[in-house]
Amino acid sequence: MTDTDVTEAAEAPQAERRRWWRSRWLRAISWVGTAGVVAYTLIRLLGLETGWVLVTTVAFVPYFAVAALVAAGVQAAVRHWAALAVTGAAVVALAVVLVPRTVANEQPSAGGAELTVMSVNLYVGQTDLGKVVDLVEEHEPDLLSVQELTPGAAEGLADLGLEELLPYSILEPDELAVGTGLYSAHPMERIATVGRDGIFYQIGAEVDLGEEAVRFMAVHTAAPATPERIPLWEQDFEQIPRPDGGAPWVLAGDFNATLDHDNLRGLLADGYTDAADATGQGLDPTWRPVEGGYLNGLVRPPAVTLDHVLSEEGVAVLDFAVLGKDGSDHAPVLATLRLP
Repeated sequence: MTDTDVTEAAEAPQAERRRWWRSRWLRAISWVGTAGVVAYTLIRLLGLETGWVLVTTVAFVPYFAVAALVAAGVQAAVRHWAALAVTGAAVVALAVVLVPRTVANEQPSAGGAELTVMSVNLYVGQTDLGKVVDLVEEHEPDLLSVQELTPGAAEGLADLGLEELLPYSILEPDELAVGTGLYSAHPMERIATVGRDGIFYQIGAEVDLGEEAVRFMAVHTAAPATPERIPLWEQDFEQIPRPDGGAPWVLAGDFNATLDHDNLRGLLADGYTDAADATGQGLDPTWRPVEGGYLNGLVRPPAVTLDHVLSEEGVAVLDFAVLGKDGSDHAPVLATLRLP
């Protein structure tokens, strides 16, 4: 054997080791990952989420997009170019959906009354009620939507002076997460046909602003937390009022849906604007469980955006903010609007 033969024989195993990334098992895993990314992306883009598993997982599209980007990076590292091209296309498609939420939109010209709206979820009455009243005193909302209003929480808010700050109210307190309240700085009259059939109370009212009026709904749709709840969640969205040419609608509360759910996107397509999306804050999360999760609480679902302020098209969104939590799984949200 010549010296050349010996050298080639020694280099051959090294060359094989360098080509581990070409192994069939690694390529197969890579293609499986790509197939999962494509399937998830198509479900989101085409609004195909049906059933409990898909409805809940679609809430985490921003996190999935990051994970898909990491997967594309791994495919680039192992030089699996074909799979990378497909995964990369899916990542771009998700980016087209998500990135506009970080950019403020030009608002319509509006010369009507300015209106500040706040929504607070009391976490079955367990949140710090004093902090809620402090937020109202600080931000001076014209309208306040309160979800999960228990009888004790309603009494506590009254004792802390909320009704002095917002003297008009329509309250339906109840046990657990059922109760809802609507507080206002202006006279209002309940719209009896709104929010009557959901498992959580929802309240609609026409608010007298003097020379103008606005219709307001305190929203709390059923949470799609179990397979049995999905039809109730879908029904709640179907029953949310749509613009009809009358006084403009403003909806605020816990929608139990993100901007990636087809139900909420359909509502926006029917003539509403999401205040967070309009101000470039559409990815700011508002909900994460206080406790619980998986593996004995070691793994909790990541934060997502379930609380929204929607205003009828033509209403200008001047400002939006996600406020700090105080003992609730939901953060309060605040929007400043100007009517047409």
